[in-house]
Amino acid sequence: MFQKAKGKSPESDIMAKRVSPEAALLMLHWQNSVCDPRGVWGKNLCRQIEKNNAIKNAQSVLATARTRGMLTIFVNIGWRPGFPELPQDQYYPLLQGAKDENKGIVGTWEVDVIDALRPISGEPIVINFGSDSFEGTDLDRILRAANVGHLFVSGQCIEHVVATTIKRAANMGYNATLIKDATSGFTDGNYSAMLDILPLYAKLIASAEFTLQAPYGGTARSEVVQASRNSFSGRVAWLRP
Repeated sequence: MFQKAKGKSPESDIMAKRVSPEAALLMLHWQNSVCDPRGVWGKNLCRQIEKNNAIKNAQSVLATARTRGMLTIFVNIGWRPGFPELPQDQYYPLLQGAKDENKGIVGTWEVDVIDALRPISGEPIVINFGSDSFEGTDLDRILRAANVGHLFVSGQCIEHVVATTIKRAANMGYNATLIKDATSGFTDGNYSAMLDILPLYAKLIASAEFTLQAPYGGTARSEVVQASRNSFSGRVAWLRP
């Protein structure tokens, strides 16, 4: 039989297993190689991005996250010269084109975030090597250092890095919310299929909902809390048991 640790109540055990309410916005593969028509993937994806109005919606999401002080993390795909992160004989058609064309080297135009969504000071950029934002990266370390338990996700494209990252996040114990109109798929069919599948792993919302409902983080949250305490209705609410 297992013995309970002294000094710990069942309630504290339950609390320890709850997902932290702290949130972060993940901006996945919003980079030139993916979103620009000159990019190795963008040449096949950019028309879908334009049709979905995904960049404009992502701009709205990013502006809201910044205004509310949320931790915002960009994840870009890229490799070192010579592609040492990719096995020579690996069958991975999605990435083979970049390797064949020697595109996607870290520090080059292909790996830069598009101008419309360019990161500002203090927003980390994580480099990954495939369709998983966590595998081989320090993303999880950054999130856990900030006590983040909930991830809002925007990115390109939905059937690859977006879906893989959301599924991985769910299996790692995070809650996730996909901002469904701030992403796209290579085809309408792929996009629709992912919207059917991903509700098994995450909530789905529109960018307009995020603008209205996004949580406050860091200093911005503290200021909102203080403002609510200083208002009459806020003081009454804070005095309630």
